[in-house]
Amino acid sequence: MSPLLFFRDADFRRLLSGAAFNQQGMTGEHVVIGLLVLQITGSIAWVGITLAVYFVPFFVFGMVSGAVADQIDRRTLLRRIELLIVANLLTFALCLWFEFTALWLLLCFTLVSGSLRAMHQPVRVSYAYDIVGAKQAVAGIGLINLASRTGQLFGALASGAIMHRLGAPEALIAVAGGHAIAFLLFSRLQEAGIAAAKERVSIRQNLREYTVELRHNRILLMLIAVTASTEIFGFSFATALPELAVTRTTLGADGLGLMHAARASGGIAAGAAFSMAGTLQRRGIAFLFVVIGFGTSIMLLSIPSPLLLTLAAIFLVTTMATSSDILTQSMMQLSVANHLRGRAMGVWVLAIGVAPLGHLQMGAFAEWAGVDNALLANGAMLVAIGLLTVLIVPALRRL
Repeated sequence: MSPLLFFRDADFRRLLSGAAFNQQGMTGEHVVIGLLVLQITGSIAWVGITLAVYFVPFFVFGMVSGAVADQIDRRTLLRRIELLIVANLLTFALCLWFEFTALWLLLCFTLVSGSLRAMHQPVRVSYAYDIVGAKQAVAGIGLINLASRTGQLFGALASGAIMHRLGAPEALIAVAGGHAIAFLLFSRLQEAGIAAAKERVSIRQNLREYTVELRHNRILLMLIAVTASTEIFGFSFATALPELAVTRTTLGADGLGLMHAARASGGIAAGAAFSMAGTLQRRGIAFLFVVIGFGTSIMLLSIPSPLLLTLAAIFLVTTMATSSDILTQSMMQLSVANHLRGRAMGVWVLAIGVAPLGHLQMGAFAEWAGVDNALLANGAMLVAIGLLTVLIVPALRRL
C-alpha cells in the first residue's frame, strides 16, 4: 500500500502529527537533561546514571504498560498521558526558573518523564497497528517512526538553540507546548481501528495471559533477548553525545542539538524507507543485518573526527537503530494473537528497559578508558552478537 493511502485516514494523520509533537519533547528533554547534568557534575558518568534513571521505568512498567494498553481504550490513554507530560515539564521548568537545580531534583523529574514515556510507547505503536492492520504493519509503523523522528529533529534543534540563547526553563516550556498540541490532536481521534481487539478483560487476566505467552512463544523470547542486547550495547551511545559535543565541537548546547538532530535525521531516513516497504518479507534476516550494521556504525563513531563526519556517523548509527526498532515492533506484534498486541509492545518496552545497564556501563567505561574506546568496544560487541545470532538462532532468520 502506498503511504499516500495511509494519509487518507484522518485518525492516522492525527496519530502521525501527535507522534511528531510527542517525540520533539523526548529529544528536547534529552538535550536539556544531558547538558544540565554535565554542567552540574562535570562527569559523563553522571550523564549515564541520569539516562539510566530515565529508562528504569521502561523495565519496571513494561509488562504493566502493555496490559494497560490492551485493557483501556488506546485513544483515551494517549490523551491522558500527554496531559501528565505537560504538567511534569512545566513543573520542572518552574523549579529551574527559581534556580532549584539540585541533582536529586533533576533525577526525580527524569524518573517521572521516563515513567510517562514508558506508558506512551506501547499505546502509540499498538494504535498504529490497529489502524493499518497486520498486512501493512511494517509500513504503518515505519510511518509512525518517520513522524516521530521528524519531531525529534525539530525538538533537538529548537531545544538546543533555546537553551543556548535563553536558558533551560524556556526550552522546557517550548517542549511542553508541543505536548499540548499533541494532546489536542489525540483528542480528535475517532475510530478504534480495523485491527482493534473486540473484547477486553481485566488487567489481572491480561497479565496472566501475558505470562503464559512468554513461557510458550519462543520467537517472542528470542526477539526480547536480541532487542535487549541492542539496547545495552547500541542505544547507549547516546550517553557519549554530551561529551562528544564538548570534545569535538565548541558549540556547547547548539553542538549537542546538532548531534540530536543528526540522530533524528537518521531515524527519518529509516522511517521513510520502511514506510515504502509495504508487506516486507524476510523481516528476520533484515533485522540481523541491521544489528550488525548498528554495531559497525558505532565503531565508526568512535573514530575522532571533525564535526561533519561525527554528525554523519551519528546519522548512520540512528538509521540502524530506528530500523531495529521498526522491525522488532512489527515482528513482536505479528508473533502473537491480535488481542495480545498491546502486551507484545509491553514486552518490547520491557526489553528496552534494560537501557539503564547500557547507559551505566557506557558512562563508567567512558570515564575510565575514554569515550572513543567505550564506543569502539560497544560497537564490536554488537557486531559479535549479530553474527552469533545468525549462527545459533535459525528460527529468527525465517521470520
